Amino acid sequence: MTIVLNPFSRQAEWLAELTRQIPDDEVVTWPDIGDPAEVEFVVAWVMPRSAMKTFTNLKAVLSLGAGAEQWQKEGMPDDITIVRLADPEMSSEMAAYALYWVLHFQREFVQAGPNQATNTFEQPSYTQAYEYPVGILGYGTIGARIGQLFGSLGYPINGWSRSGGSDPGVIHYAGLNELDGFLANSCAVINVLPSTEATTNLLDATRLSQFAQGSILVNIGRGTVLNQDALVEALDHGPLRAAILDVTTPEPLPQDSPLWDHPNVHLTSHVAGSTIVRSAAKLVVDNIERIRAGEDPFPVLDRSRGY
Repeated sequence: MTIVLNPFSRQAEWLAELTRQIPDDEVVTWPDIGDPAEVEFVVAWVMPRSAMKTFTNLKAVLSLGAGAEQWQKEGMPDDITIVRLADPEMSSEMAAYALYWVLHFQREFVQAGPNQATNTFEQPSYTQAYEYPVGILGYGTIGARIGQLFGSLGYPINGWSRSGGSDPGVIHYAGLNELDGFLANSCAVINVLPSTEATTNLLDATRLSQFAQGSILVNIGRGTVLNQDALVEALDHGPLRAAILDVTTPEPLPQDSPLWDHPNVHLTSHVAGSTIVRSAAKLVVDNIERIRAGEDPFPVLDRSRGY
């Protein structure tokens, strides 16, 4: 039996790491896989739908990303176990990204460039961390890591999820009925929600109007969560001060999108967090061993929830 490898990038690094960690297995790279009936596991970011149907003895897909929308598209087999990637090292990268941008505005570092350009030495006043609540939209594995980082630095933490939580030191908001309160009480909102039917266009014009005056939005989840036309309105007329978008819809943006030139939009090219081969490969191998031992892998895609 074989393991098919098809990462988004760094194929040679992935192949070397998996071969090192499971030396007794045959790891082959897509599309040179040999007999599809011999495929036991797929380790990939995405695979052609037609190919997936030929893997008649497939036990599971080990996805190389936290998101799972690519495995739920029309025509993709829906009876295959999909194991999502929950890599603590990638979560830490995303937390660091969020911290950078929150500091940029909370500490008024945004003023440093204009001051330097005019030879001005000025120390702007700013809101202290303990008075600057950070809201995390999607308080799961990644959201909790972001919350831990900000909490350790003295920021009040608001967490929103579908069902709430009980993490100490976090004010939890649950469900759509409490989303307005979450938004209104957060100076910075960091979105880490996945792309599902329930989250698509969640931050529409009505929701954006519920943000605290002068707050910022950091989107490192999925672009589908945000209504980008409504975002421009919320930036031009309030209440939003700025938006940091690492993800957009589509990606990349069309050349005529107003977001490219908007003075209060900061765009990065889907770099908030990357898969760390060293640590991610260990998680993949651990899950392969669990499945072979008759144990449950973790975390498994829940198709009813979309993640």
